[in-house]
Amino acid sequence: MSKMMESSLKAIKDLGLNWTPAQKEAYLSKIKVVYLPRLKDPYPENDFYVAGTPKAKEQWDDYWADKFPPTVRKPYTIRRETLDMDISRFKYIVKQDESIIVRDADTKELVFVAIRDLIPDDEVKHTMTTLCKEITRFRQNDKRNDAGQLVHFGYTCGSRDHPCVRLAAPLAAIDTMDKVKKEVDINMRTQGMAGIIWNLMKCKLPAEIIDDYNNTIKKYDYPRMDMQRKDNDFHFKVGDEVVTFETGKNGLRLPPPSGMSAINYARYTHNESNGNAWIVACTCKAPQDWTKGGNFYLASYGIMLQPRDNTATAWRPGDYHDAILYEMKQGPERRTGFERRADGAIHTGMIFEISAFFKTARRRTPWLDAWKKEKVAYETPSVEAQTPPTEAKTEDDAANNSKNKNTKKPVKRAMSSLEGQSKDSEDNEEGRGSTSINTTDDTEDPDDSYSSYDSSDSSDSEH
Repeated sequence: MSKMMESSLKAIKDLGLNWTPAQKEAYLSKIKVVYLPRLKDPYPENDFYVAGTPKAKEQWDDYWADKFPPTVRKPYTIRRETLDMDISRFKYIVKQDESIIVRDADTKELVFVAIRDLIPDDEVKHTMTTLCKEITRFRQNDKRNDAGQLVHFGYTCGSRDHPCVRLAAPLAAIDTMDKVKKEVDINMRTQGMAGIIWNLMKCKLPAEIIDDYNNTIKKYDYPRMDMQRKDNDFHFKVGDEVVTFETGKNGLRLPPPSGMSAINYARYTHNESNGNAWIVACTCKAPQDWTKGGNFYLASYGIMLQPRDNTATAWRPGDYHDAILYEMKQGPERRTGFERRADGAIHTGMIFEISAFFKTARRRTPWLDAWKKEKVAYETPSVEAQTPPTEAKTEDDAANNSKNKNTKKPVKRAMSSLEGQSKDSEDNEEGRGSTSINTTDDTEDPDDSYSSYDSSDSSDSEH
């Protein structure tokens, strides 16, 4: 067995990326299940920001008083009002040490999941925290009306005027070889983070949530997050080395096509219609003091989640939700999106979301059909199947292919797909149209190679 294969198998086992069905069932059987009725009137109220403390409300009202919302699209030309939080009106508060599954009291449908301690390796979690902060600096803020930052990575739907599937654009034009290398590098590391988180979620979240993503991707022929590279791997630093995780073997999968990274992000209470039925998120770093704001809430059921590092959450975007405004101070940039928490803590992580616009964008992206023919054809088994792929390569072939990766073609593709994106990738998740998905199928897709793995920021402070 090659050293690369040994490292991969060890990391898969240590991180718990490919549990058996019995392991997953045993894990979920220990999670607390709560039944709650849907509220007639959501709390917090729809279409308002909600502040965690009176001080937070005063700070945000003063801060936003002379800052007109930067987007010109209606109805966002007037900023929403901020209300004080009344904690007594929440029906259930999920404690920081509590994992929970919430079902509707009447229909018994799954409505919310919170899993603590998702990532079992502290160094990996810290690397992901650093990377989430780096992504928010490198990509364009898609929600400049709101507190904090929310940025895309992986594939997006392009602009509203010209929808098509393409990679998320950086803030600055990629006009030098150094910038090209930076773009390829951050895409590879971002995909590696998303790959580990997705496969952990695959093992620890209820099957209907994972099936919802997989079936949507299969039904509409969406690409998985391959970052426009031909191989089917993702890579991430585990311990002292960058480990290659081959999908199609050991039941691993590439992540869904679209991801978002956030830092100190909060929006007004809202719901939305996405391209699939669920949103899943991973909080890598969270403030310890939940009383100062920043808590996620599911307003349709009156649930508030006390934040904690290393937490996976899942909810249906059609339910009213968002996060409570925190006590803040203005960042050195002195502009919207770069606010900081007054206590110096940070709240950062990532989500997987499939926009309703993805369906239209996919139809208008003929290059994806040709691209799929170029990719290595892997027949990937489901997690439950636990069978080897029919055309699995030998270990020597896998090692040789990894050594012979040519980064020039991916670089050219990255440059081509990013042309003109810097200014038009904003808000492609607004105004979604809902899609009903059957959750009965389970299929796979492919992914890549690697470049330098040196993060420019290893501190735990805010950007």
